[in-house]
Order: sequence, then C-alpha cells, then structure tokens
Amino acid sequence: MKILQWNILYKEKIENIVKLLKEINPDVFCLQELSINSKFNPTIPNTPLYVAQQLGVNYYFERAFTKSDTSEMEAFGNGVFSKYPIVRKNSFFTQKPAPVQKSYSDEGRVYVETDIQIDKSVLTVATVHLSYVHRFMISEQKKEEVDNLIEGIKNKKENYIITGDLNATAESYAISKLSKYFIHCGPDFKDPTWTTKLFEYQGFREDKLRWRLDYVFATKDVKVISSEIIKTDYSDHLPILVTISI
Repeated sequence: MKILQWNILYKEKIENIVKLLKEINPDVFCLQELSINSKFNPTIPNTPLYVAQQLGVNYYFERAFTKSDTSEMEAFGNGVFSKYPIVRKNSFFTQKPAPVQKSYSDEGRVYVETDIQIDKSVLTVATVHLSYVHRFMISEQKKEEVDNLIEGIKNKKENYIITGDLNATAESYAISKLSKYFIHCGPDFKDPTWTTKLFEYQGFREDKLRWRLDYVFATKDVKVISSEIIKTDYSDHLPILVTISI
C-alpha cells in the first residue's frame, strides 16, 4: 500500500493539492497546514472536508490552533485520509497554542492518530507538524515539544507509522529521538524536501531546495518496499511517498 506525507502550505490553492493527490493515488495520505476559512481558498472554507470529498476517502482532521488574528485564516491543522475505514481516532497537543500568536513559536501543534482497518489487520497511521524555530535550530521550547511527542508514542511496538513535517534536520534532536524507537522509511536523509518557494522570516531567507524537514518513520515490523520524494511546484514542501506491506 502507498502512504504519502505532505505539508501542503496553507497559501496553496487546495484544488492544486487535490489534482496531484489524484495523480499519485495513495491509499493513505497525511497532510499538514490544512486550513479553515482561509483567505487563500475563499470559496472552500473547509479544506480537509473538500479534500476528502474530492478523493472519496475517510478522514480525521484536528485543528492545531485557532488564530487570534483571523485576517489570513481562522485555523489550520493536520489530517489523515484513508481509502480504508478509520476505526479509531486520537490526538494530543505537542505544543499548546498561546492565547495570542505573535510568532510561529506561539502556534499550537497537534499530533493526529488513526487506526485503519485493512482487511483483517489494523494499521495505526499518525501525523504531526512540529513548530518552526529560527533556522531549524533546537530551543528549550522545541526540545520540550519533541519530548511531548515521544512520550505519547514511544510505546508503539507494531503496525505503526508516523509521518510529518518536523521542521528539523536529519542531525537534529527530533530525529535522534525518533530513531531510538522507530525505523526511518526513507528516502535517504540527504534528499531535500524544502523549499521550492521563497521563505523569509525574521532575517532568515531561503529559496533553494536543500533542507530535509519531512519524514516517515515506522515500527520495525512494517516492511518498506520503496520510498521516493515527488517533484511538484505545488506547496513549498515536496511530498514523500512510501510503499509498504504489513
């Protein structure tokens, strides 16, 4: 089965995201930066619902935060979408949102988990979008966020996959912690997923595709058949497509 990980960029037209998803046709896909009532998709107020309806799949979406300044959007979050039935849902904050969000570090971050029924087996698929820290460096707040995530998932022993935009490089604290409990599904850490568009924020400017920020990890019983990074002009992140058997 094919599992796709993708931060879709809240500014992207959601029709473009759906177009590529239809072309790739994954069995399960995990998306970050799904928006609610965004000025960038003014005719589609609920992007996770729209994606699910257009693809004809089941889904579970949770808000990471509701914005205190609604000039761009009301909220955004993460979702897991599946051709197969979703039989259980769970979520928790890795970082709770501040009452007023003045920077990316104030935003809430949420872990979203589903149990997916595949014939007689149940596969747990989860996704997360960790917070951005300047130039992807570690901070005490980011370390605490990673620790919150690990505490919530470290006891997963079988039939488990976690995907996400971790806003962390391959040498980071986040990847080191995840690698203690789970296997990396590929592609190679040296293969970049960000950025395909200009990024400028608090003195950091990047317009080259040279950072690896997106990942798929799994328990060791999950057999990885192949993995690849999909080239696209949609979003500032590139999707990761992993083919597995369970």
